Amino acid sequence: MTNTANEVKALIFMTARDCEMYVRQSLASLSRQTLDELHVLFVDDCSKDDTGIIAAGLLNDLFPNRHTFIRNDVQLGKSRNVWEHLRPRADMAEFVAILDGDDQLIIADILEQMSYSYANGKDVVWTNFITDGGGLGGNGPLDPNLSPRRQGWKTSHLFSFRASLLANIPEDYFKDDAGQWFMAACDIALALPILDQTRHYEFMPVNAHCYTASNPYSHHNLDPHSRGLNSTAQQRSAQHAFTKPPLPLTRPLKSAIQRRVVAPAFADGGTADAASTVAVGSGADAWQAVAGGILAADYPNLLDAQCVAGRNLLTPIQIWALRRSAFGRSERPNVLHIGAPRSALALASLLSGRGAGLNCLCMTPEDVADLEGRFTASGLTEGISIIETEVAQVGFEEITSTFPDTRQIAEGIKFDLVVVDLQNTPYPVESAFLALPALANNLSPLGFSLCLFAQDRATEALVAERWASVSAGLKFSLDAIGGSGLLVVGGR
Repeated sequence: MTNTANEVKALIFMTARDCEMYVRQSLASLSRQTLDELHVLFVDDCSKDDTGIIAAGLLNDLFPNRHTFIRNDVQLGKSRNVWEHLRPRADMAEFVAILDGDDQLIIADILEQMSYSYANGKDVVWTNFITDGGGLGGNGPLDPNLSPRRQGWKTSHLFSFRASLLANIPEDYFKDDAGQWFMAACDIALALPILDQTRHYEFMPVNAHCYTASNPYSHHNLDPHSRGLNSTAQQRSAQHAFTKPPLPLTRPLKSAIQRRVVAPAFADGGTADAASTVAVGSGADAWQAVAGGILAADYPNLLDAQCVAGRNLLTPIQIWALRRSAFGRSERPNVLHIGAPRSALALASLLSGRGAGLNCLCMTPEDVADLEGRFTASGLTEGISIIETEVAQVGFEEITSTFPDTRQIAEGIKFDLVVVDLQNTPYPVESAFLALPALANNLSPLGFSLCLFAQDRATEALVAERWASVSAGLKFSLDAIGGSGLLVVGGR
C-alpha cells in the first residue's frame, strides 16, 4: 500500500524487522510530534512476526494520507532499503530523519526544532540518545575543520539530513569491500557520505531518542563477542564504511569567523594546517580556538555578553563545559546562578531561545542593578529572573559564613544545574563550603550538576573532601569545568 504526498518538511524513514513488541510505541511516539508536515516511509523488511500487520494498521490510523508502507518479500537490510526505497522518494521532503521501528522519540517538538535548523541553512542535524536501560549515548558535535571520518562515530541517533544530499551518494558506498550490501553498521554507511558533502552541521545537545538496547534481535544481543552496543559484524562493517574515500565537500563554511581554527605561526612565517593543529593536539590553545569558533557560530549573542561580563572572563572551554552541564539531561533545564556576572552572562547566552529558566540570586540591591544593567547591555533579557535575597549566616559543620538566603526559594522548585561562581567577588572564602548544603532541598532528584568556582583550587579541593564525607551517591571532580572548578554530579 502506498499513499502519495505533496512536498513536506520531514520524511521519516523507518525500517523494521521482527519488532512487533516495540512498533506500537515507536509509531505512537512519532504521532505525538508537533510537526504536522511530515510523511512516514515505513519498510517492513520481511518480518516473520506481525510487525507489518501492526504497523500498517497504525499508519492508517495515525498518519492517514501521510505515509507510505512497503513490505519486502525478502530481507534487504537497511542500506539496500535506503537505496531501493528511500532514495527515490527523498525529494518529497526538505529533510530526512531516521527512526528505527523499535525505537522512540522522547521530545515532542524535536522534529519541529530540526525544521527550524534546516530553514536556517543547516544540512545535517542530530541529537544524543538514551537507552531503554537508562544508558546515555555518546553523540556530540563535530569539528567542521576536520573530515568527519577522522572524528569517530558521534551522529547516531537522532540523525537527520537535508534530503537533496542523498542523491549524490554512489551505490557502492552502501556496500562492503566485497560488493555486498551492508547488513550491519548501516547508519554509519549512510551518515558518513552525507557528512562528507557539507560542514553546515548542528548537534542539538538533548536526549531526543530512546534506543531499545534490550531488543533480543539487535545485532549486539545476538553476538556474545559484542563490545557494548556494537557486534563484531557492526565493527567490521563500520571499518569498511570509514575507510571509503570521502565524497567531495560541496558546502563548506563560507564565513571566516564560523568555527575557524587559528593555526599557530611558525618562525619561517608559515602557518600550520588547521586540521593538523587539532589532530596533533597542540595543547589547550588549539581546543580553546575550536570551542570559541563553534560557540561564536552557534551562540552569536555570546560575544555581546562577553563584552560586558567584566574581568577574568570564562574561557571558551569553560563555557563549553557549562553548556554540557546545562543540556546534559534536559532540553529546557532550570538553572540557578549565584555569584560573578561573567558566568551569569555566559549561561544567559547558552539558554537564550531554548525555553529554559535562568534564576540569578543577588544579596544586595546594588548587585541586582549591576546584573540587570549587564543583561540589558548584552540584549539578554528574556527568560531571566533576578532575585534579591537576604544575606544569611549559614553553617556547615564547624564553618559559618555568608550566603544568599536560599530559604526564599520554594522547596518545590528544583534545579537541573547550579553554578556558584565566587571568583573575584566579595564573598568570603568560606562561602564556597555552603553551596551544596544550602541548596540541597532544591536540587533535582532526577539528577543535577553543581559547578563551583571557589576563590582558589585549594579551597575547591577541601570543599570536595568535606562534601564527600557527608554525601552518598554524589560524584566529585576537580578541574572538570574546562580545566577548573569543582563539578558535583548527582543522579545519572
